[in-house]
Amino acid sequence: MWQAENGILIGVVRHNDRTSIARIFTRTHGMVPFIWFLSKSGKNASRNTLLQPLTHLDFQAEYVPTDNLHHIKDAKNSLPYRDIPFNPVKSAIALFLSEFLTYALNNEQNNPGLYRFLSESLQWLDATPQGTYANFHIAFMIGTASHTGICPNADEYTPGCVLDMRDGCFTPILPRHTDFMPADLSYKLHLLMESNYNRIKDAPLTGQERVMLLNALNTYFRLHIPSFPVLKSIEVLETVFG
Repeated sequence: MWQAENGILIGVVRHNDRTSIARIFTRTHGMVPFIWFLSKSGKNASRNTLLQPLTHLDFQAEYVPTDNLHHIKDAKNSLPYRDIPFNPVKSAIALFLSEFLTYALNNEQNNPGLYRFLSESLQWLDATPQGTYANFHIAFMIGTASHTGICPNADEYTPGCVLDMRDGCFTPILPRHTDFMPADLSYKLHLLMESNYNRIKDAPLTGQERVMLLNALNTYFRLHIPSFPVLKSIEVLETVFG
């Protein structure tokens, strides 16, 4: 049975000449793979432009419990971006977020709070002016961790603490392993954890510290999500913000 659905397209893998597999984080079912029939010509060819990462979609979905791939039709862009596709810095951020979410949400089920966070965050990035979003991708990773239940516990943070990335907590005692974030970097992370998007520009981060935090958070997700990789698009952001 077909039903009205909303979703954010996270990533696309070409299946063959006629189809692609579109992984969409949906409002009601979480992350779902859909088979997407490609149009090579004619009036339906514009559908292929919807396969841009992080596109907001309205569509009809058919969920078949016994199938690995589900069906989609009548897709349209529900919230077109005005700046992200044309701004090279925001486009680089979107490329990173697409790769990050592919693995961070790989097995995520129905999570309305997370869906709302993703949608509102992407709209904020699209609308915010230059000079205010340099820390956005880091804050976005923290927010995603919070909504998926793996965010570090900041309740017991005090100045001088380090983040034990294995236990996901701040501690004044150095762990006996090497998977921890130094005190100065832990302080900057804590600042971002306590800030909303409109305040993240005030976090005193240098380009080098952003790169260090980005790599540290990549390690954090690898420790807490099976098969989470070293993200290839980090190198792009290192060039943009480093």
